[in-house]
Amino acid sequence: MPESTTMTDLTDANVRLILTWLATHRDAPDLDLEGLATQLQTLRETPLPARQTLKLLEMLFTCATASLESRITQLSKASIPLPRPVRQQFHTLQDVLDSFALAYESVFKSLPHAASDSDICLPLERTAFCLSQHLYLSHLAAAPPGLGIWQRQHATFLQIRDKRPDLAHPQLPPAYCEALLLACAQPASFSAPELMFIAHYARSQARQLEISEAPPAEVKGVFWIDPSRDFPAFALARRPPPADYKVYYFSCRAMAQQAQAHLEALTQGQSAQSLQLPPLAATPAGRGTLRRLIAFWGNPGKRRFPRRRQPHRATLCSGLPRLWRMLQTPEEMSSDDFSQWLITNESPDGYALMHLNGKARRVRLGDIVALRTETDAASNERWQIGLVRWAISENPEHIEIGLQVLAPEAIPALLAIPGDPGNPAQISALILPALPPLRNEPVLVVPAGAINDLNHKLLLLIEQANLEIRQVRASGISEQTGRVEVFTIEADAS
Repeated sequence: MPESTTMTDLTDANVRLILTWLATHRDAPDLDLEGLATQLQTLRETPLPARQTLKLLEMLFTCATASLESRITQLSKASIPLPRPVRQQFHTLQDVLDSFALAYESVFKSLPHAASDSDICLPLERTAFCLSQHLYLSHLAAAPPGLGIWQRQHATFLQIRDKRPDLAHPQLPPAYCEALLLACAQPASFSAPELMFIAHYARSQARQLEISEAPPAEVKGVFWIDPSRDFPAFALARRPPPADYKVYYFSCRAMAQQAQAHLEALTQGQSAQSLQLPPLAATPAGRGTLRRLIAFWGNPGKRRFPRRRQPHRATLCSGLPRLWRMLQTPEEMSSDDFSQWLITNESPDGYALMHLNGKARRVRLGDIVALRTETDAASNERWQIGLVRWAISENPEHIEIGLQVLAPEAIPALLAIPGDPGNPAQISALILPALPPLRNEPVLVVPAGAINDLNHKLLLLIEQANLEIRQVRASGISEQTGRVEVFTIEADAS
């Protein structure tokens, strides 16, 4: 039998297999990832013209994206570090996305020189989308991105730019712009619900992003990329590019200004729906996310202090209710309430820690924690109070976190809000003393959403040697996360 006949028969058989699988799984409620990967492999092994390959690939892509978002939403509910079965599901989904990206990259390379703009842009846009979703899954898992993913993302930008060298700002794949904006927001600093909010927000702002070879006149909010490096972007204020690098610049100032406008509107009482924002925007977590976006996009700064690397052990107690109980009634605590960590580096305003033993899943992004080093414990020093600012987890047995120190000590208190029937009679809270020059007033740490109106009078009940009642009011908010809020307070003489 002639070789050409055999090849034709194989091609026809492979196409029939793919179409049969699509007919069976197109409306399936749960996507068969292993079967989808098999079809992609079959398509790669089938010698078809580029346009026919693209048509079949689009059919498979449509089948996959129908359930992709729900699958990601389901996986995002797991706590960090991810259990091994959940992490394996993340990897499987990333493998499928990578297979799609490779298939679209192959189609792009095989297109004829006379291909239309639409034929050229479609595989590049799909490649950027699949790679951006791959990166998004890494952010949700608090894990590093796969090797080479960012270089391949940058390649979609270069290919679009090479296609239209006459344009100063060619239209970039939206997914590429979304991936850059999300990376510039320091995704390790956000919980999964907050990341989903940022992804939605970045999608709405992506069309504003313009990338240029010309260095900008300003520095704040400006980032640069080197497409030859497997890294998203560097903030110009933190790290200027070497003189011999071929780099491109973009600014996030417009996005930061939009986030500022949305935050002000929400603070003034506008609904998230009227601003076309997800429901999370109306919560303390959403407003806190916007505050951090404004800083990360509009004014990413340098470290204030150098880091000291001298590993030593520390004990952590996490979560406001547990901290309150530890400070108020330490005799009721057990070893199960604490976890052990290794401080890998530190500075006057924070620590980086690696988990050793204890219940790491109790430590949540944005939560309040108390820390005491071995040296402090030996000298019976008080517990330092901090916020969990970031977390990374490369595998189910490993998690690292970053802490921002808020105060060297805390006073447990019960908060009462007279005239606010929506709150319980007493709320567990912490009073952190003033810390000049960083903070000239004391602050109050409460559960997220506990104080809804700064005009309310606040009563603090402090039980130490004697029962003390303080009448205060919240003069402003300094921190908002999905777990806690931190208010500056001052005496209320009324």
